[in-house]
Amino acid sequence: MLIQCKECSNEYSDQAQACIHCGARNPNKTSTGRKAGVAMLSLLGIAAGLLVLGNLIYDPEKDALQRALIECRKAQDDPLLTTEARRMARTACDEMENKN
Repeated sequence: MLIQCKECSNEYSDQAQACIHCGARNPNKTSTGRKAGVAMLSLLGIAAGLLVLGNLIYDPEKDALQRALIECRKAQDDPLLTTEARRMARTACDEMENKN
């Protein structure tokens, strides 16, 4: 089927990538490489946005406190410690958790 070129008004095949008279691109035909490029740029944009958002949400101070609390809880359950030492560790962990 023939379509009319929007640039030069001549007719050319709807299967052609561009007008055979003036070279204007066929708006109905986008090359596969271009589609892949647009898709890749879109994915990169989304990934970059997520990375930025993740950095805005991440709180290194809170992360350090969480890691310290995990280690504290391990100490409170350490069978090599005396009962009193485990009790003190439990108290310290509870106080640390309440600050969180």
